[in-house]
Amino acid sequence: MSDIKLGVQLFTLRDKCKNAEDFETTLKFLDDIGCNVIQISGIGDIHPEIVAELVDKYKMDVCVTHKPYDRMKNDLDALIHEHDLIHCKNIGIGAMPGNVHESFEGVTGFIMKCNEIAEKMKAKGKQLCYHNHALEFEVYDGKRTFERLIEESPELHFIPDTYWMQVGGVNPADYIKKLAGRVEVCHFKDMCIVNNQQRFAECGTGNIDFDACYQSCKEIGVKYIVIEQDLCYDKDPYDSVKIGFEGLKRIAAQNK
Repeated sequence: MSDIKLGVQLFTLRDKCKNAEDFETTLKFLDDIGCNVIQISGIGDIHPEIVAELVDKYKMDVCVTHKPYDRMKNDLDALIHEHDLIHCKNIGIGAMPGNVHESFEGVTGFIMKCNEIAEKMKAKGKQLCYHNHALEFEVYDGKRTFERLIEESPELHFIPDTYWMQVGGVNPADYIKKLAGRVEVCHFKDMCIVNNQQRFAECGTGNIDFDACYQSCKEIGVKYIVIEQDLCYDKDPYDSVKIGFEGLKRIAAQNK
């Protein structure tokens, strides 16, 4: 087996993590299916010390989070302390805020602020990580926004999302290779076509070439792969996660 650790992005289970009791039930569920790697994102307003207690109780390895950009700008010391509590180095931005992506100048301002935040985090032993959607593949003045993030923000790390790369019009496996040395966590999010429309799918049940993606992750030294599914449609999220996590383990096993 590869040394890449496999896990689950809790955004998929956000409706199962609205309070401390639900959060514990969810961590127990994950422990029961053999998953001890999580990304914390989309959970309810649970006190950080309780989150830390439960993470330790179920021996969860928190590989990254998604946290509000405003907190990174205005409450960074407290945010870093919260990540110390859960033993997590990587602090993620889930998406570019507001409409800054709609102009070259807006992206420039965002990059400048990210550089400032990333330097402050680095001084405290943390890494600023950026999670893509499709909007980063828009082109302004002849340049994709994603290319600008790579080139103009050297301390920024990435959480590549396979589904949104595919939507953005690039080959996820090829694009992951562009991010060598700047990815610890990758999102394996699958896509299927239903009634001629793209939909989220349980990992390993859709059309994305995850064998190629996994090989790219191995090549560039990715440490964690987590499944994520924004919508579960007609399934309970627990069922979708169980299917997807089994799919991820199967992909890992056939790409040793």
